[in-house]
Amino acid sequence: MFTTLVRLLTFRLDAAGYAALGMREARVGLVLAWIAGIGRYWDHPTAGLAQKSGVGSVVYVLLLSALLWLVLRPLGVHRRPYWNVAAMVGMSSPLAWLYALPVERWTDLQTAIDLNIGFLKVVAVWRVLLYARYLKVGCSLNWITTVLCTLLPLCAIVTALMALNLEQAVFDLMGGLRREGTAERVIDETYQVVVNITFFSWFAFLPLLIAYGFAIWRVENARR
Repeated sequence: MFTTLVRLLTFRLDAAGYAALGMREARVGLVLAWIAGIGRYWDHPTAGLAQKSGVGSVVYVLLLSALLWLVLRPLGVHRRPYWNVAAMVGMSSPLAWLYALPVERWTDLQTAIDLNIGFLKVVAVWRVLLYARYLKVGCSLNWITTVLCTLLPLCAIVTALMALNLEQAVFDLMGGLRREGTAERVIDETYQVVVNITFFSWFAFLPLLIAYGFAIWRVENARR
């Protein structure tokens, strides 16, 4: 299990390794996500019991896995069991342990914010690349469909958050930012990243959705 985890996180898991992911690995992934959820709030002075319990991260893994599973479902031979997808998502959770580092206790405010934003970027890019490799190697998708199935769920999530006006709150949460005692100038600078990502997702979502529909049509046409 440990070898599988290390190989997955270092982009060295092969197609057979991805195919072997199942319920057992999914359970381990949920435990890893639970630890990440606890670490995110362990030093937060105002966090409630529900936040410190780490349950939110477990729910996040289950819901994100459901979304990715639904994206793969119409692609015929490329579809994977739900717990296979959940295992992949959950076992990438140790990357989020970076958020548990109490950098604000070791450095000044500006440096702590920069480090938290840096952690967010590294973890986000790393996990997206892990998912893309899972699609390419584990699900045997071609490069075009891999890029499509990687970007479409991301744009869908960001677009939904924008519709609910939750994108800033989620960015604060993932980046470990807290408004109390935080310089407004720094917050404004970080939110510029949110604005850029949001606008890109808004304009890219519809073209990606059309391309996804075309990919499904090609799969069905080839099957017939």
